Amino acid sequence: MSFRSNPTPSAADRWVRSLLGSTGDTGVILLTAEGEIVGWLGAAARLFGYSPDEAVGMPLSRLFTPEDVAGQLDRQERELALSGGRSEDDRWHVRKDGTRFWGSGVMEQVRDDDGAVVGLAKVLRDRTDVRTMVVALQNRLVAAEQQNADRLKAIASIAHELRNQVSPLSNLLGALEKSPAAMPASASMRRRVQSMARLLDDLAEGAAVVAGKPTLVVEAVAVQRLVLDALASMEEPVRQRGQSLRATLPDTSIVIEADAQRIDQVLVNLLANASKFTPAGGVIQVSATVEDDMAVIRVEDDGVGIAPDMLPRIFDLFSREARPDAPDGLGVGLSVVKQLTELHGGFVEGRSPGRGAGSIFTVRLPLRQPVPAHRPAGAADAG
Repeated sequence: MSFRSNPTPSAADRWVRSLLGSTGDTGVILLTAEGEIVGWLGAAARLFGYSPDEAVGMPLSRLFTPEDVAGQLDRQERELALSGGRSEDDRWHVRKDGTRFWGSGVMEQVRDDDGAVVGLAKVLRDRTDVRTMVVALQNRLVAAEQQNADRLKAIASIAHELRNQVSPLSNLLGALEKSPAAMPASASMRRRVQSMARLLDDLAEGAAVVAGKPTLVVEAVAVQRLVLDALASMEEPVRQRGQSLRATLPDTSIVIEADAQRIDQVLVNLLANASKFTPAGGVIQVSATVEDDMAVIRVEDDGVGIAPDMLPRIFDLFSREARPDAPDGLGVGLSVVKQLTELHGGFVEGRSPGRGAGSIFTVRLPLRQPVPAHRPAGAADAG
């Protein structure tokens, strides 16, 4: 078989007609601008079950589902193609026998030799197999997310139960510490009990926040106040580790709509994380500013830094860097930071030049939108 590299117009027309007559999966529907079918080509008859004689003269809406027709999506598709030149769509279509298939196609303008629009052409294929696969994957994802949420709720419940057992141990230690002979041992036990309590609190809070998506109690609050409150909470732990805590805050108030308690939790977690990974003599710097329509809070440290391969996973629940000198923890604090920040419509990012070079965590939260002054209906501008 030989092919002409430059077929004549008549030969090219025969090729197109041959293709449309032999294709088994691509349907071509020709329409008037008003949506009446005037051409039924290719695999259109096989896809929809209508013969050309039955289809020609029908409205395009006959091929749409009743719910899409009620939403005037058939008309919208035509109007979009007429105004913009083409319209792409993936939707359910209805066959003659009432069954449905997922059609993926495009509708384009048809022009005459003078460039005037004389109609529309819709080309589509049956991609029910792809749609079925996508829906199956979506269902599996939803099921997996629900299963994960159930596990996290169970973890939070277990952590709370274990935390309840820590309180009696702490009370017994209080009695033991009254004996001078038991002081050295009881002091060591006290530190271990306190460490266990912190781990359980982190576990319960992290699992609960990720699984439960707590309701926010939102109010207008100044970022400076939030930062100063968080600094006050961390001042003593940071001092005990021999670190310095510094803040750079603007004089002009930065106001956001937020749950003050939850943002305090975000900032304290970031400060605690910075302190945990910063050696004695290190500096933790907090700053706040405005960038475009976002309030920006940065927590920087000159600590151990973050390895490049760890950066993409730092906000994952239970994610911890596997190294011998890593401090105690379950890897939930930064996950809580991410979840709570996103609940406020913001986002958080972490950066580090690398191991030993410190880290920077940046929280961005939407600024409070100004409330427009009330203006009585019919009031005229002063002029």
